[in-house]
Amino acid sequence: MMHLLRNARGMRVAIDTHDASVRAWWAPDRYGRLADVLGAAPPAARSSTGWQCASPDDGHLQLQLAQDGLSVRLSYRFDDDGSLHLDCVATSDTVSRFALAAPRFNLQGNHASVGDHVLRLAADRYWPGGGTGGSPHDVAGSAFDFRQPAPLASRLAWPALAHLPGFRHDFYWTGSGQLREAARVADPASGRVLRFSSTQDSCHLYSDARCFSLLAQDVQLQPGQARCFNLAYRLGVQDIDAFDISEPVSMMSNK
Repeated sequence: MMHLLRNARGMRVAIDTHDASVRAWWAPDRYGRLADVLGAAPPAARSSTGWQCASPDDGHLQLQLAQDGLSVRLSYRFDDDGSLHLDCVATSDTVSRFALAAPRFNLQGNHASVGDHVLRLAADRYWPGGGTGGSPHDVAGSAFDFRQPAPLASRLAWPALAHLPGFRHDFYWTGSGQLREAARVADPASGRVLRFSSTQDSCHLYSDARCFSLLAQDVQLQPGQARCFNLAYRLGVQDIDAFDISEPVSMMSNK
């Protein structure tokens, strides 16, 4: 079942109440034209199906999950400034792992490439995709340093990443507990800008030719433990000249 959240700016977000995923998000471009800015539906996260919906209204949605000793309360709130807030509290009677499916964005609102989407990510360390053991690497001097904004395609063209279809990497920054902006993605063609905020100290960056996502890390629980985290995705518009881009943007809508 889908539930629509609306705000005063005419934006709408569709939430799948079965798996708690965000399925569609209609947002205006710099000319006020609405489009769905989500790409392919995200895969269902582990331990994330079978949610129960409680007391929905136009701006809020409460979901609950009880499964195999795991109890999760998830609240969606859609604000008039274009922010979709996710507040999550999880407890468990057993060793458990919990994750949410991240919305996959294409800020052009169509099937164009996201290669020209410009990412700024306040992370000073990263973990190679599929890596196990060891410690995160310093981003300095690498294709993974997005502390200054850069287009996704320009970084994937670096020799170290040229064989990859996109990013599948974990990024880390200093500090957690406070909701803070960790990443910003701008699309020069539409003027849409996505801001990602989190109380965690890391996120997973996924991208392919047609979409990207910024995902909170899995939450691991020990028996009797309670964990909470907060996320926010905020969509707006911005003049690309106001976004300090460190590498060229082609401004092509399709590749």
